[in-house]
Amino acid sequence: MPLVLLAAGYGAAAGLLVPRARYRLAVEPEEPWRTACPRGHALTGAA
Repeated sequence: MPLVLLAAGYGAAAGLLVPRARYRLAVEPEEPWRTACPRGHALTGAA
């Protein structure tokens, strides 16, 4: 049971961070990181 809870916590943390990192880092090498998603919402948080 503790392993299941650990896996659920890891999945929740990854789910919160991955979308931000995906949009922020999906740029060409010479361009700066993005600060907003395609719809214009600000990317906030640790990522």
